[in-house]
Amino acid sequence: MADMNNMNREYRLERMNNYAGTAVNERTYNLTIGLTLLWGVLINVVMATFFTYQILSLNYVLVIVLYFAGTLGCSYLVHKSDSPAVSFAGFTGMALSMGLLLTFYVTAFSGNSVAYAFIATGLVTVIMIILSMLYPAFFQNLGRTLIISLLGCILVEFVGSILFRIPLGFIDYIVALIFCGYIGLDWNRAQAYPKTLDNAIDSAADIYLDVVNLFVRILSITGKRRK
Repeated sequence: MADMNNMNREYRLERMNNYAGTAVNERTYNLTIGLTLLWGVLINVVMATFFTYQILSLNYVLVIVLYFAGTLGCSYLVHKSDSPAVSFAGFTGMALSMGLLLTFYVTAFSGNSVAYAFIATGLVTVIMIILSMLYPAFFQNLGRTLIISLLGCILVEFVGSILFRIPLGFIDYIVALIFCGYIGLDWNRAQAYPKTLDNAIDSAADIYLDVVNLFVRILSITGKRRK
């Protein structure tokens, strides 16, 4: 745990000192974060709406492999590159990889459930960003609490649900709250980084992953599965 915290701290310090790329004003910086985030969401919506048949026809094991390889590889590309163009390409690849698994997941639920979860996720995201701007000091100190809580939930889910088949529906509520906190935390951190296009895209990638995880948990809590 200490090693993970040290790695995260070193990474944030590296981002804090990264002035490479095109410097922009605060409005352009935040607009870039928002538009990049919307681009990722649009990719997922298009994939789940218009390419459902093609994606569902793929072997599920292949989808899992593509998801992990694409998400991890493209995420590494996003955060290691100082070029906005390369980072944006990496972000697009990450969204495409995430969209494969999301399409498999959302097709198990009714269309109304997916629409409700989508709207609820959008509203919660906006609220958490506003709260992050109103109470920055609170979110600055959430990092350690959130990562410990998330790792604890993952462990409980693995042991209880996968190994012992114990229903753990309450975990969805806890994890949803954790990712609400992460949205506020990552927006708060984004405002501390130098205002460059590359940092804006990198920050959008962080928030995008938070939003996707929140959406999945909200859908799990509120969604009605197809019969």
